[in-house]
Amino acid sequence: EDPYRWFVLLGGFLAQAISMGTLSSIMQDYYDRQVFKGTVDSTQLSFVGTLGFMFSGLLGPVSQILVSAFGTRWVMFIATILISSGLIFASFSVELWHLYMTQSILHGIGAAILNILSMVIAPQWFSKRRGFAMGVMMSGAGVGGGGMPFLMNELNENLGGAWCYRVLGIISFVVSLMCKDKKPNRHGWRNVIDFKICKDSKFIIWCIAGNLSMMAYFVPVFYLPSHATKLGLLPSQGSMLVAVFSAVNIIGRVLSGYLGDNFGAVNINIIFLLTCGMSSLFIWTMATSYVALMIFIVIYGVMSGSVFSLSARLGPSMAGAIQTATDKNSYFAQQLFTGLAFVLSAIVIIVLKFKLKRGVFVKV
Repeated sequence: EDPYRWFVLLGGFLAQAISMGTLSSIMQDYYDRQVFKGTVDSTQLSFVGTLGFMFSGLLGPVSQILVSAFGTRWVMFIATILISSGLIFASFSVELWHLYMTQSILHGIGAAILNILSMVIAPQWFSKRRGFAMGVMMSGAGVGGGGMPFLMNELNENLGGAWCYRVLGIISFVVSLMCKDKKPNRHGWRNVIDFKICKDSKFIIWCIAGNLSMMAYFVPVFYLPSHATKLGLLPSQGSMLVAVFSAVNIIGRVLSGYLGDNFGAVNINIIFLLTCGMSSLFIWTMATSYVALMIFIVIYGVMSGSVFSLSARLGPSMAGAIQTATDKNSYFAQQLFTGLAFVLSAIVIIVLKFKLKRGVFVKV
């Protein structure tokens, strides 16, 4: 295999880190304290990041269509320009709507395209270790989410918000150039969408299982801090639980990819999802101390490493609606929702496993 593949993998890793890291709330806090200084409502300011996340999530299918129609080279060029210009133009923002147009829309669209491209390009360079490569690349999102805010905070404090955006724009431009397509392909508009795949029962089963696990993925992360304070723990301890989740989740993403290459992706997915569900149902529901919550989040963080998608953000909203309809002071609804969603997802994948190949211990 071409040694250049590791350079491309590094590019995909950094692309994930930057596209997710730059959507954090660090710049919101800086603009709230230094630029607008109370003249702009914090809720309106928070929509800068929210809109960015929305575009980066909703435009995923559009990005794939563009790649199929025009090929990765031109679409990568567009993504590079959008991400870099979005951040650099944001450095000149003096009004709130300027940030909406630059960081939210331009950068958000570019991040959506780059996210899809990195997932398309990087696996092309690997034939034997494809699962491991995907795990390493996707761990970039966790590293970016945990590490980029510290870099951005240092840039804000030492160079100012404007130069923070400019530096990130330059870094994004360089990283985007590292993602090179191995086999340039262009299918044209007629072959962009193939509805025949919707008739494949295995595809439908996989979609159902994937969506179930995606919806449950972020629920503990969203609700553990408030659950911890309800138990009488310090807010800093709740934040530490989330930080630990981010750290061990990186390990889980790489580990699940490596094990999937050796024992079958479907087999490992079943084990990981079942463990996620059981840990939520039998550890989180009975956790009343900081140690117990930490044990849960370590197990859950590692085992949920195989689950990654922006559509997972639907889960916390559904869990919140369930809580509102039941007991607002209890977190049993979130615990039950998370556990059952993962268990049901694993059961659906078990059905898929036997449709692909019969046999309990067969590599699938």
